[in-house]
Amino acid sequence: MMCSRKIVVFVKNKLITIDTVIPILIEMKDKYNITSEIVVFDNLAHEAINNNIVLKDAIKYVGNELFITKGEKNKILRRLNVFISLSRLFVNFICGAKILHFGLLSSWPFAFFAHLFSKRVYQLQPVSYDFRYSVIMRRNGKAFVYPIGKNIVIFGKESGKHYYRSVLNKRKVFYFGETRTRPHWVKYIRDRGDYYFNLFHSNINFSNGSIVYILGAIDLYQHKKDLFYKTIHSLSLINHKIPILLKPHAYTEIETVQSAISKYKNMYLTFLHPSVLSTRSVVFICNNFSNTLADAHSFGVTTIEYSNESASGKSDLSLFPDNESIEPQFVDYYIDNDEVKFSQVLNKILLENHSPSTFNGKGGSNDELLVSLSTR
Repeated sequence: MMCSRKIVVFVKNKLITIDTVIPILIEMKDKYNITSEIVVFDNLAHEAINNNIVLKDAIKYVGNELFITKGEKNKILRRLNVFISLSRLFVNFICGAKILHFGLLSSWPFAFFAHLFSKRVYQLQPVSYDFRYSVIMRRNGKAFVYPIGKNIVIFGKESGKHYYRSVLNKRKVFYFGETRTRPHWVKYIRDRGDYYFNLFHSNINFSNGSIVYILGAIDLYQHKKDLFYKTIHSLSLINHKIPILLKPHAYTEIETVQSAISKYKNMYLTFLHPSVLSTRSVVFICNNFSNTLADAHSFGVTTIEYSNESASGKSDLSLFPDNESIEPQFVDYYIDNDEVKFSQVLNKILLENHSPSTFNGKGGSNDELLVSLSTR
């Protein structure tokens, strides 16, 4: 049997897990010539990958996506697809493939593989930054997941310690650090940035940078819908000649967005990766904290969280302080449902001379994990 070195990654149904792991896989491809296979189960995740051209291209660069159910709705055919795919993966595991996952291998039938090949199984922390909300939620007994496999990979040291607090002395622990601030990932993004902007936004003048508005679900709650339209209204009043890029989430109601911006010539939908957008952005805006603010902030981009705290119910959780973001280290301006203040802050930022981001990544990277993944 001919066996080549390979990494198999089981991701969850949200892009955040792919976003977290893809910089690792790119380094493994470039430094060790090891290919990867991304195993996807959920149709929403599969479509989200296809809608995110940067991640889609990155997956092709490192290997391929295995859509294990192929989107089949017939129960018998769906199970047949899963059986065939898992059988092929089993051969890869016998050949020594390293197995990365975010908790999926805790359930049957995947737990079978996790126990059989436990020395080559690595459970990854779901997010790539040291988010405070992870620590707070787990201090209050929320969402602890017992890790499967002999190896744990932590990206945010404090949050990771709480996430796996009861088993750290029983596993091999890799403190890898933030994946999307590693110099190799940043270089990968910068080398391809012009290509993506020319491919999708060649008609936009970025000489003054851009405003990036990160979207979530809009129509689900009235207060979210109201705040979305308030934000659009404030953006429409800007006098500066600067394009406004609205980046939807997988759950964002696209028709609502298109209808809201149709009469504004300087507002555009974008599906580019936040790291790519950060290279030509002046400010990132969101209506609830988004992990993308950490990406933008790392690139030196100003960040605004313009939310409606009382309506969103954050204060009711009594876990987070009032009148500030749940992640203040990544948010430059936190504005609670104050349209006048939002406009004032935004105009103040835009009056400053724009200098494109020169961020090239954070030094002091730990490559112990990469070495471990490269060995048979």
